[in-house]
Amino acid sequence: MNWKRVNHYLHIAFLVGVFSLAVPALFAQQADDGSLYYPAGSQPFGMTYGDWVVAYWQYIFSIPLSTNPAFGDMTGVYCNLDQGSGPVYFLNASGFPNTPITRTCTVPAGKALWVPNLLNECSTVEPPPSHGDNPQELRQCALAGTDAVVLNSVKFVVDGHRIRDVARFRVQGPFYDFVMPAHDNILGLEGVTGGSSVVDAYAVMLKPLRRGYHVIHFEGTFGPPHEDWGSYSVTYNLTVQ
Repeated sequence: MNWKRVNHYLHIAFLVGVFSLAVPALFAQQADDGSLYYPAGSQPFGMTYGDWVVAYWQYIFSIPLSTNPAFGDMTGVYCNLDQGSGPVYFLNASGFPNTPITRTCTVPAGKALWVPNLLNECSTVEPPPSHGDNPQELRQCALAGTDAVVLNSVKFVVDGHRIRDVARFRVQGPFYDFVMPAHDNILGLEGVTGGSSVVDAYAVMLKPLRRGYHVIHFEGTFGPPHEDWGSYSVTYNLTVQ
């Protein structure tokens, strides 16, 4: 008997066995059991998902473009700007189409995380195609833009765990008013200090993460008739402490 050959086969059998055990564990790690997030139909901290998408967009409108954590930040330097002392910490969507972004931030422990991925807003002060004169027109405008999102391109991943069935997390906020700086605002409208708007978005509210290091990634792509709006990809390297 050739013992070298027998040992060789035993070694292969051992590796196959280890791999067979590892594969289920790998897929289990990727499972979505709902423990990471608040359900889309819930009311985290007394507010619906629609209320939170409005609160987030009011926050974004209020900050000048030059220091805006969505439209003026590719590294995370403005992560903590105007976050306040409430129970929710806003991560930020990308204002940079077709440009992968990585932001590094320190987040207070115990905070839920609002993760806005793809958003389309229309307002009473913007020109077409993002203009509406009343709540009904604004809702249709916001809806039409987000309808162009390629659903299977939308991803939310938390520490390697991908959230499934992302269609649940499409939300349209109620009609709302916003205030923005008269100069250096995100709409580029000199002298305009506010308006009314509706937002339609893919977003998820994550439950507070344990202390330590975490990676959150989200991405998505607009398709016809708005394929020129491009793709968006954001990775957050978070330290929760």
